[in-house]
Amino acid sequence: MKLTGLFLALITVSALSAEESVIFVHGRSGSHCDASGGYTTDVNNYWGTAKSITTSASRYYVGYDGASDPRTWGSCRAQSKLYQVLEAKCKGSNYCTIICHSAGCYASEYFIDKSATTYNIRRIWASSSAAGGSELANAAFWASNDMVAALKTGNARGSYNHNNMKGIGVYAIAGYEATWTGASVILPGEDDGAVAYHSTCGLNTTGSFSNCLGATRFSYHYIWSGRASGTEWSSSKNGYHKVHTGDGSNSINTAAKLEYNACRSLGLGCK
Repeated sequence: MKLTGLFLALITVSALSAEESVIFVHGRSGSHCDASGGYTTDVNNYWGTAKSITTSASRYYVGYDGASDPRTWGSCRAQSKLYQVLEAKCKGSNYCTIICHSAGCYASEYFIDKSATTYNIRRIWASSSAAGGSELANAAFWASNDMVAALKTGNARGSYNHNNMKGIGVYAIAGYEATWTGASVILPGEDDGAVAYHSTCGLNTTGSFSNCLGATRFSYHYIWSGRASGTEWSSSKNGYHKVHTGDGSNSINTAAKLEYNACRSLGLGCK
């Protein structure tokens, strides 16, 4: 009886110590690195109101130098910061969900492929993912830094195995009809003003695509369509979120918040 009681007590302590987390990984930007070395603050407010998702989970932030190559390690570098947070919050009895934006999705997928550890990541919400690179970076007339170089389509697609997500589902939230339409001259097919559908939808090839379902995606890459109702969607785009039009959001990140909340309210696995 005493041994049984001790066993039950150990189970209870383990359950109480387990933590569910949502981890935000930002994209190309300035520096959002926490000088204290922590990960509890959205430094320089990259996520704005988008981080106010409805959740019972703790929130943490992978903040790094958004002008640096997202594949690199070092002080305030994306890979080092991902390692720090995932080691602390996505192992053992702890589970996490990642919400990434743009190059943050590139950094996250790269980390998962290269890591020898399989982390307890329930899923990745990929908001306007740049994991497939951007033709704007190929042109590179508007900026020149390590991040832009890394975002060239050849670099983004050739530097890691996009099919090796270790069983973690990557759910795309792709935007279109951005406020800056000039990018469409360079970006093939539908785009959100920064990346084209071949990248945001997790497609295994570059090219011109008018929707996300018309080509083969990398393994474990899916299209999220849990909120397909009202004015948030356009049937001509197979249900993909607009940016700045139709859904009441002011950014693709706000769209990600709406989708996360919908996932939770629909009981689809979001904590």
